[in-house]
Amino acid sequence: MTKNIRLAELHLSNFKGVKSFTLETGGESAKVYGDNATGKTTLFDAFTWLLFDKDSQNKKDFEIKTLSKDNKAVSGIDHEVSAVLLIDGKSVELKKVYAEKWTKKRGSAKQVFSGHTTNYHVNGVPVKKKEFSEKVNEIISEDIFKLITSPSYFNEQMKWQERLDVLMEIGGAVTDEDVISKSNSLSKLQSILDGKSLDEQKRILTEKRKKITKLLEQFPVRIDEINRSIEDVTALDQEQLKEDLRALQASIDDLEKEARSIRADAGAERKKRMLQLEGDLQKIMNEYDSKRFQVVNEKKEAYYLAKNSLTQTQNDLINLITKKEHLTSFLSQIDKERVELREEWSKKNEETFEDHQTECPTCGQALPESEINAAIEKFNLQKSESLERIVDKGKQLGIEYDKKQNELYEVDEQIQKLNLEEKFKASNLEKLKENMEQAEASIAPLSNNPIYLAKIEEIEKINNEIQSDELETSGTVQAINEQIKEKQQEMTLIRNDLSRIDQAQKALNRIEELKEEERKMADDYNEVEQQSFLIEEFIRTKMNLMEERINNTFKFARFKLFEEQVNGGLTETCETLYEGVPYSKGLNNAARINVGLDIINTLNKHYGISAPIFVDNSEAVTNLINVNAQVISLIVSKPDKQLRVEIDDNLPTVDCEVIA
Repeated sequence: MTKNIRLAELHLSNFKGVKSFTLETGGESAKVYGDNATGKTTLFDAFTWLLFDKDSQNKKDFEIKTLSKDNKAVSGIDHEVSAVLLIDGKSVELKKVYAEKWTKKRGSAKQVFSGHTTNYHVNGVPVKKKEFSEKVNEIISEDIFKLITSPSYFNEQMKWQERLDVLMEIGGAVTDEDVISKSNSLSKLQSILDGKSLDEQKRILTEKRKKITKLLEQFPVRIDEINRSIEDVTALDQEQLKEDLRALQASIDDLEKEARSIRADAGAERKKRMLQLEGDLQKIMNEYDSKRFQVVNEKKEAYYLAKNSLTQTQNDLINLITKKEHLTSFLSQIDKERVELREEWSKKNEETFEDHQTECPTCGQALPESEINAAIEKFNLQKSESLERIVDKGKQLGIEYDKKQNELYEVDEQIQKLNLEEKFKASNLEKLKENMEQAEASIAPLSNNPIYLAKIEEIEKINNEIQSDELETSGTVQAINEQIKEKQQEMTLIRNDLSRIDQAQKALNRIEELKEEERKMADDYNEVEQQSFLIEEFIRTKMNLMEERINNTFKFARFKLFEEQVNGGLTETCETLYEGVPYSKGLNNAARINVGLDIINTLNKHYGISAPIFVDNSEAVTNLINVNAQVISLIVSKPDKQLRVEIDDNLPTVDCEVIA
């Protein structure tokens, strides 16, 4: 069931230059005639402001007040719009009053302007803004109202994305199954998407295409760089070079073997004798060290044992001296405390009761004898306890003093004992040191051994003979080494040639690898293009289905939902067409109005509601198409200097006073 909203009456008072005007239609369609600037559009502005605080162009910030000739707002008057609506035949009255707010400052009788206030009424009863808005929203929401009350709003004030959303809502969802059923080739799309949305996959493919294109552009450059770096080695025979290298190495091996043989033969017997002599010499030295160890080691061990024992005694003596210092200091402190206790005891013992007060501190009279006796008894008891406490502490200090004094006596005895022990051990250590030094001096030096000296002399003689032999053979070996060096240089040149061949071959192999990568990359690019084409074909098919469904819901209006790009891709759009002519390109005003009315007819049916349609510049249309709603036609009529209203073509003229 369709909700039907009709405007029965619209009253303006001091609104945008209209001093007072009432449009009475009784809920029927009406034609409003008037010259330019007589207030036709103001009627629509007043109606939309009453409901939604905006003018007919959907602007919230517009001038409501009446302006004077010098373009200043006229002060001191209220600005009012009210309307009687018929909602399925039931009357609802809405009123809004925009007024100035004047207040008095403290201490001043003069009122000053402090802003504006807006008052709201529903069926003659004042209400708060929230209640008013809730009532209006109950009648019709703002979004739907704008769509179904102005033929130009859909095409001229909405963004194409918003228009597309409305049309998608009207046409209903087109499922992937609907699209795939139109073409079997589109069935592969599900595996391509792999759970991703079309837009997401398109973005992924776009990035892949950019990346692959960039890489494909680099391949020819990289291949050309490698080609230019390849050295011409066609004149080189790799196998022959390897054979020459093996021959040179074999020749070098033979020469090195010959040199080693010459060195080995030179002075072989002398070197053998040299090794024998060195062994004999080492044996003599070992026997000397063994004898020396037997004689001296026992003396050394006794000396170092005595030295360690002396060190231990000296450490013990240092510890005892430290302990004695601590005990002496402690005893001195106890002596000091005992003297202080004796002085404290004497002072306390000399105290008598006469030193205390025996008179009342308030009146000065003598205290009663009983109180004095009690005080004397208490004093004597406290004195006795204090003296006893001092004596006890003195006894404890005496006991501690005696204990520490005994420890001190023991420490002194130990110190005396260790002093004697230290002197004895020090004297003994000196004797052991002398014994050790005498034992070392008793052994004759190795240089006095004639056998040792004879071996040294023979070794020196044979060494001179070996050096003489080596000088004789060095010339022959040097000549062999020169031959080896020449052959090694030849091998280096051959290896360089082989390296050049190897580098050239590696470069050629790399070129083949790059060409293979390029072929694979081209295959990847073709795969991306095929997937992109399939997605574009899916979108194209889906858009065609959507266009077909949407266009079938309109009588005159048609809609173009996508455009073909130069590269064959698609881009979304939402262009209204009338007989093939785009709304935004060359469509005349009459066609624009009628196509707008056709859209409103469909919207009314879709939303289940109709509202008054204000058709501005209606004079451009010879015949308005039939609509299922109340139509208020705003017609430019130069002879009509004041607004004139016709209802059913036979109602009398209604004048409208406009403040100039």
